[in-house]
Formats: sequence, C-alpha cells, structure tokens
Amino acid sequence: MAEKESSVNSLKRNVPEKMRAVVIREHGGPEVLQLEELSTPRPKAGEVLIQVKAVGLNHLDVFAREGLKGPGVPKLTLPHISGVDIAGRVAAYGSGQDAHVHRFSIGDRVLVNPAYGCGNCRACRAGEPSMCRDYQIIGEHRWGGLAEFVVVPEKNIIAIPDQISDETAAAIPAVYTTAWRGVVTVGKVKTSDVVLIVGASGGLGSAQLDIAVAAGATVIAIAGSEEKRQRCLKIGAKAVFDSHGDWQTEVLEWTDGRGVDLVLDSVGKPTFRKSLNCLDFNGRMVLSGATAGDFPEISIREIYQWHRQILGAPMGNWEDFLQVTDSIWQGKLHPQVHAVYSLEEIAAAEEELDQRKHFGKIIIKPS
Repeated sequence: MAEKESSVNSLKRNVPEKMRAVVIREHGGPEVLQLEELSTPRPKAGEVLIQVKAVGLNHLDVFAREGLKGPGVPKLTLPHISGVDIAGRVAAYGSGQDAHVHRFSIGDRVLVNPAYGCGNCRACRAGEPSMCRDYQIIGEHRWGGLAEFVVVPEKNIIAIPDQISDETAAAIPAVYTTAWRGVVTVGKVKTSDVVLIVGASGGLGSAQLDIAVAAGATVIAIAGSEEKRQRCLKIGAKAVFDSHGDWQTEVLEWTDGRGVDLVLDSVGKPTFRKSLNCLDFNGRMVLSGATAGDFPEISIREIYQWHRQILGAPMGNWEDFLQVTDSIWQGKLHPQVHAVYSLEEIAAAEEELDQRKHFGKIIIKPS
C-alpha cells in the first residue's frame, strides 16, 4: 500500500520531461531496436497519458521492426514505437478537459484497449471498429507502449482489479480479445464441438485454447515441442500433436476420420491446407493471423464440396474486449506469461518471440 501511495504521489507531483523508449528508425533485425531518451508525450483533449508498467509483445512488434508489407498491412511511418498491449497508471489528462468527468484518478491502474475507429461510420456505430475504414491500433498506426509513457484515447482505458498483476493484464488485450472474437463471436463454439487449435503455444493460440476449454468444447491442439504439448494438456487439451509431424493424419485418426467442427489457425501459409483438410462437413475455419506467412496453396473444391466455411476474425470489438476481461477478472480464464524482460532486453525478447521459443506471452516492464 505504501508503495502504491508513493507511486501515485510521484505522478501527481511531476511527469518527467524525458522518457526512455524503444525506437525503430530503420527496418531490420533485433539489432535495429534502439533504447533512446525522448520527450515525454503530452496528451490533448480527449487523451490520457499512461505511465507504462507492463507491455505484452506480439508478432505485430516483429512485423513493425522488419517492415512487413502486404495486403492488410498498414504503412508504417518511421521513427516508430510499437507495443500494443499496455497496462499502466493514469499520469495526466489532456488540457481543456473538465476534471469532474474523468472516470479515473491520477495513479489509477488501467488497461488499454488498443483498437479504435473513427467513431462515426456505420461500422463504428454498430460497435465494430475493426470494420471501420479508419481503423487504428495503438502500437501499429500510432506510437505504442514500448516506452515509459504513452498517450492513448481516454475512452480506450478500463480499470485493472487489485487481484490482477500488471504482467497478467498486459497479456490480455490483443490476443485474448482476438481469441474471444475467433472462438466465441465468429467461431460460435458449442459444447458439442471438437475444436483444433493450430499454433497452440503462442500468445494467441494459448488464449484460444484457454477460451475453448472454458466454453466446454473438446479441444485438441498442435504444438512444436514435448514441453509445449504438456503445457497444452495441462490447460485442458484432450490431445496434442507435433507440429513437425503428420498432424493432419493424426487429427483425422483421433476423430475416427470425421474431422473437427472448428479449427483456429493464426500460423498461415505452412498450415493452412492441413487445417482446412482437418475440417468435417460444414466445419468452420477461423483465421486471425498469418505469423508464418501469407498466400497459402488452396483448393477451392476442398472448401465448397465439403460445405466448409472460412471466416476472418481480427482483433475484436468492445464487447469482445469486455467479455474476455470480465472472464479473466473472475478467474474463469488464465493468461499464460512466459517471461518478463526489461526495456534494455528488448532485442533478446523479440528474438525469443520470433523463434517461437515461448509459451504464452512475453512481457516487457519499462521500469
């Protein structure tokens, strides 16, 4: 309690003029990531300055650093600060705002929903900002949380309960919101479903596994090492197959040749065709990423002759975000934190993520 009061009082007294941040000034390998001292950003009306306490890494951070290009990939303006999953404390509000209307006090712990749209189009008015033509993600379209401070829209923050650590909170926004969208909102999982999670050891895959198991479905998974496979079984998978083996055949054998009702694949090109052929008649395939490559080989006949559906599920809407955070606050879901690094260790952290050595989320703590 004394530590919390000291932190709050420090924020109230002074927001520093300078901050440390991981800056991308050119595209390349982990060596291009530079820890620099920059001016602390100042919030405008409708914005809030957050003192970052923890930020979760995503493949999006690797793509931003590498300069990934392709369909659906926004143009990145350098210099850039990535970092999508932000947990921290309210440090300051933008000028011109009435202090009486703020939902949070200086020092309050908050979690950032990184996605937002224009707020005025049909998609936004329907509560679907990811369908907005001006859709943006903090850490991708604008500077993110791999820094000691970050400015975000005030409307995009919610409270973090006392029982949830900063590290756990930072493991939530991108992957758990996307996973909820894919498994529940788009995938429409049922307790009678057999669900296949491809890439189940990653941040998104482990979240999909967690949610599908909690929903009561029979869940099987694909993972690349015995240690990861054992972790999947511990979370609740009924069977886990080696990603380096003939897992399509093994899945079909395990289901007595029937196949699965729902497959979630965020790996992309290397696994797409196998995932598709693991589906039963009228099966649903949900795509939420392509971390290992785009443009897979496909057979149109393998889709329509089997009545199969291919569905897109990028990061979810506010309802998805609130549903999944409430489930975590209540202890129904359990985000996996693989490791915690400092800002100085960002290159090693991104390399571990890129080489898929992790299970769950890698977290960066600025202080």
